Amino acid sequence: MNGPSKVNDIFFSWFIVCCGIVGAINLAKLAPSMGRLIDHFNISLSLSGFLGAIFSILMIFTGLLSGIIISKYGPRLAMTAGLFISFLGSILPLLNPTLTNIMIGRACEGYGFLLINLSAPALLTLHTKIQNRGRVMGIWGSFMPAGNALILLIAPIVYIISDFWLLWEISAFFTIIIFFLAYFIIPMDPDQFKDSFPEKLKLIIFQIIKKKNVVIIGLTFACHSLIFLGNMQFLPYFFERINGYSATFSYLATASYCLISFLGHLFCGFLLNRGYKPQKLFIIAFTIAGFFVAFFFGTFDNFFPFYMNPLIKLFSILMVSFFMGLTPPTIFYLISYVNPPSRMTPINYGYMVQIQALGIFAGSFLFGLLVDLTGNWVVIGYLCILISICGIFGGVLSSHSVIINSKET
Repeated sequence: MNGPSKVNDIFFSWFIVCCGIVGAINLAKLAPSMGRLIDHFNISLSLSGFLGAIFSILMIFTGLLSGIIISKYGPRLAMTAGLFISFLGSILPLLNPTLTNIMIGRACEGYGFLLINLSAPALLTLHTKIQNRGRVMGIWGSFMPAGNALILLIAPIVYIISDFWLLWEISAFFTIIIFFLAYFIIPMDPDQFKDSFPEKLKLIIFQIIKKKNVVIIGLTFACHSLIFLGNMQFLPYFFERINGYSATFSYLATASYCLISFLGHLFCGFLLNRGYKPQKLFIIAFTIAGFFVAFFFGTFDNFFPFYMNPLIKLFSILMVSFFMGLTPPTIFYLISYVNPPSRMTPINYGYMVQIQALGIFAGSFLFGLLVDLTGNWVVIGYLCILISICGIFGGVLSSHSVIINSKET
């Protein structure tokens, strides 16, 4: 694909987003199902959080290895394999609806999500123009909130006519459609993927592990995931069971949280293409997100009693979603410049995602565990303030390191 036009780049980016949505809806369908899974299987908040953490556990232990596999066999094959594995994971619990099969299915969906998540930015880096990199990564980064919002908007309709199993059926149907489309739309991998590795595997792993900038970017992404996904997983449960809102309102409010983040992603892509510095975007995103998450969960109620109005608190969590939308495109943008587009690209992404998974794990499991231990949701506010401070430092450091390296290469 030599010299594709801007229109082709944007079309290709949006299709890759559709592939990413497969993984996003599989991850997010747990959120509207949380209360029903707890009731149906009589499990705790901690165990329900573990169901979400299965995705991140796989990423923690197989991210770098999966990046190497993608680099060896090509991102096109990895994308189609990831879609098909995700399909298998969605239909397995439908064949025998037990908690064990849900966990096995989540593991399949999780590895499919990992292959999709790693191959997608590699495909975009290889098959789009560098002049459109900011906008392309802004579009790609929106896959997560788009998929989250889609399943959360569907959930209230599903629960009118059926139970949470129908969400698994819908995700399986969507996945198999995207799988067939991907086979015809995604271009063949460049010739470099047909050659054997010039270096030994151990040498490649050693070279990647030494890249401090990839580690810092991954840790920054982990901070984002902890805040954004940790809140998203429990928002429907919190709105309905703690605040007493109806199930429909709870799902719509959480879907709004995702949709507003979707707009933040697109806005971030626009800003990056206009030349805005990544470190400034990180500082703005984490500062605002940390404060408003704490505000939403009542950390500052003793200081701002006038602002305890539920509508004001709802507005605050939506503010979090928009400004958190500034971080993933910036992270994808930075990691794409660690090396020129090559077979090292998916390996860099794999290593970064392996580190990012620590935040996904903490967001879905640690939140539930802390609330179980303390009996109070205020603890999430304090945690997110701490993580936001870490995200600011990580974002600034990673921005400077990648800019220096990109000038050298």
